[in-house]
Amino acid sequence: MSENKRSDDIKEKGYLNEPFRLFHNTDILGTDAPVHFHTFYKVTFIKYGKGSYMIDGRVYDTESGDIILVGINMPHKPSFEAGELYDRYTLYISSGMLEAFDIPECHICEIFSAESGNVIRPEKKDTDRFVSMLERIEFEKNSSSYGAALSARLGVVKFLIEAARCRQESSLAVPLINSKDDKMLSILRYVNEHLSKDISVKDIASRFETDSDGLMTSFKEAFGCPIEEYITNRRLTRAREMIMLEGTGPAEACYECGYQSYNEFTEAYRTKYGTAPRALSRESTGYDSFSDFLPE
Repeated sequence: MSENKRSDDIKEKGYLNEPFRLFHNTDILGTDAPVHFHTFYKVTFIKYGKGSYMIDGRVYDTESGDIILVGINMPHKPSFEAGELYDRYTLYISSGMLEAFDIPECHICEIFSAESGNVIRPEKKDTDRFVSMLERIEFEKNSSSYGAALSARLGVVKFLIEAARCRQESSLAVPLINSKDDKMLSILRYVNEHLSKDISVKDIASRFETDSDGLMTSFKEAFGCPIEEYITNRRLTRAREMIMLEGTGPAEACYECGYQSYNEFTEAYRTKYGTAPRALSRESTGYDSFSDFLPE
């Protein structure tokens, strides 16, 4: 999986060339981060707190014990009120680290796919187990003992596996919040639901009773990238999931994801992933660069 370029509108506050980072933050400051995306995977475990999380146009009602999975280039925004305790662990995970363990890309896609649900609600009896795993990762990360770094990375992989199993086995549904959606979230959701259609900026602007220039400006301000770039990235991401996770042929994935020309699709796919859609091979194992800032 090649490293994706980040939009110039997203400010950087330093870089960390590490396989992963683990933060544990407790505060009552609330969250005021704008909608944004990362070029690495993000996992948040809410040890204590209640709020909401917007991920790729869906808004989830979140509470203590929830596990939040955010894939590469997935727009998201946490919302937790100031004055209320918010205790969370946050993992930033490079694609390079997962590739180094030879984890099949189809498994990575399945774990972080929006189609599978980005918020997991474990049974109460399982939450202490997830906390213990995170505490162990933190201990090994800071240890100088033999094999500590490898043990920490293995802990991260084990956490992801256990979270994915929990999603399959748990009967607890995480409710979506459908009220109070603002216009830009509605537009984002509309785009995500119509990726297979021949949608244009003009068509979207007309549907939402705005002009094309205003739509492009508002979308970039809200989500950090031009709407055309977002549509392209989401189509290619969905096509990759279909090919690797669902066994769909490249040509079928091309047209199902809204491309009218297979040559155009192949060129765009190769530009983004460094390989043709029929040739799934491991690319660079270099680690992604992380923004070093207080996690949401």
